[in-house]
Amino acid sequence: VVKEHGQAITERMYEIAFDQRPGYRRFFVNSHMKSAEDGRQQTAKLAASVFAYASNIDQLEKLGGAVEQIAAAHVNTRVIAEQYPVIGECLLAAMKNVLGDAATPEVIEAWSEAYYHLAEIFIKREKEIYHEQEQHIKARLAQ
Repeated sequence: VVKEHGQAITERMYEIAFDQRPGYRRFFVNSHMKSAEDGRQQTAKLAASVFAYASNIDQLEKLGGAVEQIAAAHVNTRVIAEQYPVIGECLLAAMKNVLGDAATPEVIEAWSEAYYHLAEIFIKREKEIYHEQEQHIKARLAQ
C-alpha cells in the first residue's frame, strides 16, 4: 500500500501540514520545495523513505546512512523535536484521506507506532548533532 500510494500520501501530508502550519514552509525554502516540480521531487523522496522504513522495519540498521543524511538535513533547517508530533498527525491524516476505507484503525495504529518510533530515532540523533554543534561553537569561542 505504501509503495503504491506513497507519493499521493506524502503530497497530501505536505498539503495538510502547510495548511495547518504555514510557517513550516520555511523548512523547505532552501530545499526541494521551491517550485511545484521540486515539491513533487520532495514528496517522492519522502515516499521512498517511508517505503524503505516499512520494508526494513525489522532491520533498521540498514537505514543508518539514510537516517544520518536526513537528520543532518533536519538540523540544517533547524527542525526541532516538537515538530514531529505535528507532522506525524498530518501523515496519519493523509493516510486516512488517501487510503479511505483501507485505512482501518489497525493500519493507522500500526503506522502511528511506526512513525513515532522513527521520530524518536531522528530526535535522538538530531539532539546529538545539535549538541556537537554547540560544543564546537563553545570550543571556538574559548580560543
